[in-house]
Amino acid sequence: MRLYKKTYFLILFSFSMNLISQYEININYESGFEYKSQKMLLKDLEKESSRLGIQALIQKQDWIENYSIIYKPFKKKVYISIKNREPIFILNKEYFYDKNLIKFKYDQSNNELIKVDGDINKIKDVLFLIELVELNNLINFKINKIEYNFVSGWDVITESTLIRFGKDIPQERVKNFIDTVNYLYEKKKIPSIIDMRYKDGVAIDYGK
Repeated sequence: MRLYKKTYFLILFSFSMNLISQYEININYESGFEYKSQKMLLKDLEKESSRLGIQALIQKQDWIENYSIIYKPFKKKVYISIKNREPIFILNKEYFYDKNLIKFKYDQSNNELIKVDGDINKIKDVLFLIELVELNNLINFKINKIEYNFVSGWDVITESTLIRFGKDIPQERVKNFIDTVNYLYEKKKIPSIIDMRYKDGVAIDYGK
């Protein structure tokens, strides 16, 4: 499920527990994306017995975008609201990236996100390719994987088609891709390979 294309309904996961200091903690996760780190956070909170400890532990979580903590006076109750970062791709099985290209540790939570592999210097190029390929209004290309290497450049692997962009993505190549999508939409036939690396045009292979 791609977070930049679809809207999640608000899902609240509530948990309560008693700490050593008799704190009762209630947590709301305001996201449709579930991390394994959420379960780990709950276990770690069980070991905390002070306000400072609770806050410090939450601040260490790089998958949290923002949060609020409310302590109910005289009742030892804590209410925590957490907004998670929502990743759109995984880089080299090490890091999540969100729509703002903020990097945070990959915890193997989701196998349906776009996998990106390669020695990539400009991470913004990944987001550019995702938006170029997936957000066109004509053909529903769903990206499974993006690969980059110094020999062949960028390969975008969708459920139906391998799209080869080469090492660079100049404006002319972007325009050629948009024109190609328009052409394919009119033909009502999706190729197995779209090769954008040619200076004089585009190579299209429909396979067998």
